[in-house]
Amino acid sequence: MAHKSVILITIDALRPDHLKAYNYYKNTAPNLEKFVKKGSVFTNALTNGPETPSAFSSLFTSILPFLSGGFSPLPTQKLIFPQILKENGIYTYGIHSNPNLGEYFNYHRGFDVFLDGERYKEKQDMPNNRIIKKNSLYFLKKLLNYKNLFNRLMYGLKGFNKIKSLLRNRFPFLTDIFLPFTPIAYNAPYVVNKVTSFLKKYDKELFLWAHFMDVHSPFNPPSKNVLAINNSDIILRERSFLNTEVYQNPEKYTISSEILDKLKILYDAEINYVDSYLKYLFELILQKFPKDCLVIITADHGESFFEHGFFFHQGNIYDELLKIPLFIVEIGNDNAIKTINNIVQIIDIAPTIIDYFGFSIPDTFQGKSLIPLIRGESIEREKYIISETYQKNGIMKRNGETGYKLLSIRAYGWKYIYNEQFDEELLFYLKSDPEEKVNLITKEIAKLTQFRKIRDSHFEEMTAVDEFSTISKAITKIDFKNINL
Repeated sequence: MAHKSVILITIDALRPDHLKAYNYYKNTAPNLEKFVKKGSVFTNALTNGPETPSAFSSLFTSILPFLSGGFSPLPTQKLIFPQILKENGIYTYGIHSNPNLGEYFNYHRGFDVFLDGERYKEKQDMPNNRIIKKNSLYFLKKLLNYKNLFNRLMYGLKGFNKIKSLLRNRFPFLTDIFLPFTPIAYNAPYVVNKVTSFLKKYDKELFLWAHFMDVHSPFNPPSKNVLAINNSDIILRERSFLNTEVYQNPEKYTISSEILDKLKILYDAEINYVDSYLKYLFELILQKFPKDCLVIITADHGESFFEHGFFFHQGNIYDELLKIPLFIVEIGNDNAIKTINNIVQIIDIAPTIIDYFGFSIPDTFQGKSLIPLIRGESIEREKYIISETYQKNGIMKRNGETGYKLLSIRAYGWKYIYNEQFDEELLFYLKSDPEEKVNLITKEIAKLTQFRKIRDSHFEEMTAVDEFSTISKAITKIDFKNINL
């Protein structure tokens, strides 16, 4: 039996239409483009959640976010695929620095190594014991975090950003030193350094997940990466204005094409920054795994650039958030289908990984393995695709107690959106209106009725599963030993 390995690379907030493989006019990620030519590009990949908590819940559980107890934190009854791998003898390694993916939210389950870049941001009270070292660290944290001093220095002190980037890129271990008391997270050079160091030493079957946060806002890439995709740089003062003023308070400004262009330049440069370090990871993968290795590269969601009056990736469920890049490179398979136009979902990733290792896919998984597609075979596809989350006043929420349902259903070229908070419904015919601008809700009553039936059935399934979960939890608490039967 062949020794197989899987490497999953996820890049937060990466839009497919900002990559050359998806017909972008700029080559923002030349190393990625070169690597994925060896595999398959999925031109119609969708996430089942428009922001990190719902999207990654879908990815790791292969279950839609609202079902089986919700998505944040991951309920213990929701099986995540690293658990299956570990139980079957696969060594599992994960590294990330997203505040929604840490141990608190149960993403550590099933990992032999779980490097959590957000562990240092947990709220801490003043320590009870009076050990000088601990008190000193506490006051140092307070001092360096005072009124976002780090961010003030980054945007206000000439040369600070350049020095910070130089030090962290040249000496990745400095990230570990600064983690306890600055807003620094695991950046691309740090993640790649950790992963490559591990891979050089490990030579058995493994699953490795590396999540990159650099493309996520705020956008403040090194100048060399801006110049790699644009003729001129954007000065730090203007970056600060774009990131902290315009991006966070768009209602106060007239959002001109010039503002959007500059934000997109910074965004593209962040992609280029990550790509410049992925180069070293790709080179090592090809050197270490001449065959029997599956590399999956994707994103959790996209990013809004005011297409529908929003920035960031919260509070809406349009396609600028739902469309994601997806590349699958099966090293050793030179006959892989290069371009796959089938509509696929992020819930398909977990069964794909399980299938590649040759293990049985759990019945609870709602996604389908994509292995047949990259090998030129067909798969049965669901008739519709659901993406969903909770939100309130444009801000992501973790459950129905604090937020309202926000859902989209896609089927046969149509897309339906339901916003529970405002009892709002939208209906778009994507084949003629891919930008989702013309709401046909009053003109297509028959279609609307069909989508409402799917929505209501989904909500009923959600309620039934939640009730079953509550009953199951109650049963587990019963002490059967003391019951006379």
